[in-house]
Amino acid sequence: MMMLTSRIPSIIASSSTRVSLAVRRAEANIERRAKAKSRYDTGNMRGGWQSEKLGPFDGMVFNLVSYTIYNEYGTVHMAAQPMIRPAVEESREEFERDVKKAYL
Repeated sequence: MMMLTSRIPSIIASSSTRVSLAVRRAEANIERRAKAKSRYDTGNMRGGWQSEKLGPFDGMVFNLVSYTIYNEYGTVHMAAQPMIRPAVEESREEFERDVKKAYL
């Protein structure tokens, strides 16, 4: 008699931890890259970048400094200096690679 075994339960069990780690790593990378792209006058905006874990597969990178939005998108008097959007794009490929590895 031949028995069939499935790797699916073990893949699911181990992948959730690895995907969660990929999310944390992406948060850290995005925060670091956004800081590096921030204009630096007083250091307030650069130092304002934070990341927060919202759940095992959710996270947020944000900046509570009030004028960050004007720097990100620009105004009629000032050109945009994108920080968070390019940081996300630069981190995307590595994040996708980490998630794919979680399921191998």
